[in-house]
Amino acid sequence: MRVVEVYAGAYASGKSETALNRARQFAALNKEITLVDLDTVEPAYTLRPIAKDLKKMGINVITQPDNFGLGEAASYVTPAQINCLSEKGDIIIDVGYGAGGLDILDIITNIKDEENLKVYLVVNTSKFETSTVDNIIEYVDFASGTNNKYKFCGAISNTHFGDETTKEDIIKGYNKLKEACEKINLPIRAIGVDEKLASEFGLSYDDTEIWVYKRMMPKAFW
Repeated sequence: MRVVEVYAGAYASGKSETALNRARQFAALNKEITLVDLDTVEPAYTLRPIAKDLKKMGINVITQPDNFGLGEAASYVTPAQINCLSEKGDIIIDVGYGAGGLDILDIITNIKDEENLKVYLVVNTSKFETSTVDNIIEYVDFASGTNNKYKFCGAISNTHFGDETTKEDIIKGYNKLKEACEKINLPIRAIGVDEKLASEFGLSYDDTEIWVYKRMMPKAFW
């Protein structure tokens, strides 16, 4: 059964970075992988500027072809985005932040028939919205889409402070997320770690898988 994963999160949580690096994992294994940009909330921060770089890595990228009409005022999507599940192989979907971020999934053809759909919340505890245990728990409910149509099956711990991030920062953020997730019975799927710190962690921490990130999103801002 193929993989279909959706990544959501608060503003600057690193959901797009997580999504593209998850796609890189599949490409590194020579698997057919499609990365779908469905973040129509933030007009100046999409995958479009780095699509060519991602394609060179073996990732099929579906994103807006230009910057016209993006944003909350007049967002638009293309037929390729709407029909993204018709692509062969595994699918990774990056959606927008906020209460309505996951609602964009409603426009995808046959999304409700996808048996293996998994939706993950990316959490960066350095951001106000998810800075405390209580805030994280509240955000899980807040970000589940209108009427909680799409339930999160897990969380990704991605606490960081840009280039100033330390191993201690990552562990502290993970522990805070773990406390919140234990209260709501939500598993932590992985811990995101910048490639510069990867050697300090190995393959796992506290029996949680480490995902090594190549930070590419700073190039995506236009």
